[in-house]
Amino acid sequence: MGKITISVDNTADLGEELYKKYNLEVIYFGVVIGEELYRDTEVKPEDIYKAVEKDGLLPKTNAALEIDYRELFERATADGGHIIHFSISDKLSASHANAKRAARDMERVHVIDSKSVSAGTGLLAIKASEMVREGKSVDEILAAIHSLVDKLDAGFIIKDLNYLYRGGRASGLKLLGANLLKIRPSLIVNDGKVIPDKKFKGAFENAVKDWVKMRVAQTETADKGLAIIVHSDIPEQTALEVVYAFKSAGFREVLRLVTGTTLTTHCGRNMIGALFIR
Repeated sequence: MGKITISVDNTADLGEELYKKYNLEVIYFGVVIGEELYRDTEVKPEDIYKAVEKDGLLPKTNAALEIDYRELFERATADGGHIIHFSISDKLSASHANAKRAARDMERVHVIDSKSVSAGTGLLAIKASEMVREGKSVDEILAAIHSLVDKLDAGFIIKDLNYLYRGGRASGLKLLGANLLKIRPSLIVNDGKVIPDKKFKGAFENAVKDWVKMRVAQTETADKGLAIIVHSDIPEQTALEVVYAFKSAGFREVLRLVTGTTLTTHCGRNMIGALFIR
């Protein structure tokens, strides 16, 4: 059996250090700010904030192209190896369809719809990488991963709807009501779509504490091997408290990550998410 390569869209938000640690190949998206197209690694969250809040621009993300996937897949399988690629949810991006088209006549390429966003996709890639190191076969890894996709639990809370409104994902009426009442919406990923969940009220730091209590309660039957906390521009103390809450809940490892370009573009500042496997 040839080498097994694990790859992932950069929307997984794992960052270069973890990509290297888990030997992951990465496909990078594009970001359009004004009339300029950038590779997503060339844009930092601060660039998104500046474009939206100071320059009045609405950055947009571009899915990776079919040719990008094809080049990676051909390289990974050139010596008889297999590649398992994890994409952001097919219902949220054209990237999965592009990857599937790139792999349409390649038997040793396996494209997985994570049905998730951000570190949810990354969590699956990490699990697959660990199985490669354990010497599992392609069939064993694929069977295990397919059973995990529907067990992914991804939940987020954001301070306000401003970025979602600018991106056309929230109405002006909802924005006005949420701001007036200090409503802090939480979101979950369900069947590949990001949908509203419970609403919290009051100061954002207090709302996060209530949200964390809810999320920790939902981990009672979770796989306690790994949880991932991903956030944008939030107070350091708030991030540390969330990490501590999940460690106290019994998770052996809790990774803390900063949102990448795609999630930042859509959710903006003051967002935090917790992801684990049920």
